[in-house]
Amino acid sequence: MAELLAGDLVKAENPELAALAARPYAPRSARPIWLQIYDRLADAIRQELVSPGSRLPGEVYLADLFGVSRITMRRALALHQNEGLLQARKGVGIFVRQRPRRFLIRNDMQFAESLLVDGGSISSKNLWLGRGRASAEAADLFEIPPGEPVIFLHRLRQLDGAPIYVSRKEFPISRFPDFEERYHESGSVRAVFRNAGIKNYRRSETRVLGGFASKEEAEILEISPQTPVQYVTSINRDASGKVIEFNRGCWPMASVELVFAIND
Repeated sequence: MAELLAGDLVKAENPELAALAARPYAPRSARPIWLQIYDRLADAIRQELVSPGSRLPGEVYLADLFGVSRITMRRALALHQNEGLLQARKGVGIFVRQRPRRFLIRNDMQFAESLLVDGGSISSKNLWLGRGRASAEAADLFEIPPGEPVIFLHRLRQLDGAPIYVSRKEFPISRFPDFEERYHESGSVRAVFRNAGIKNYRRSETRVLGGFASKEEAEILEISPQTPVQYVTSINRDASGKVIEFNRGCWPMASVELVFAIND
């Protein structure tokens, strides 16, 4: 009852969405009802009848608004979640994905500098810091035997509290034997590099590959499994050309626009 009363308030505050939902449906034989609802939700998002970053009304209210069952409404919402336009946050609700953020890829810029944000707040959350067997590519880049231990740092980046990017970094132990201690002191990879005598370094390579979120990635990024994502692999080298960092990151496809800048 409380949700339906809240729904009446939403209807009053957003008559355009209510009008979109009230349009007669085409025959089921032409297009299933749940896909027609999917189309209308897509129109509402494109026309910003629901604001980017805003929370959608509850499933019960939306089903009532569109005159369908909760199961039908759930199918339409799930498809948008799979495609990245909607984002479900556990225990909070379903949100409209923020407008794609521009991420400037240059060989001399850090993450916080590269993410072009107008008024947003970027924060980091460490997911895991420890040592383990190097990936095959990292071992080759660090010029160490396959399976040798390296330092791992898994980190989540958030924009205004919403997860937008997860990274899995590897570092050679020979260059940073006290990485964990130094990182705990500063919370900064750049500070660890400086402590090791590396004042200048650059990104020597960036690769982008499309894919679909794994169950683990989906849980971390608060998206549905198999949502389209962009995998970004980058390599950082010191002034002598030695590889000091191998990074593999994952962005929800709809959340970022990658901009490749040509340095002067």
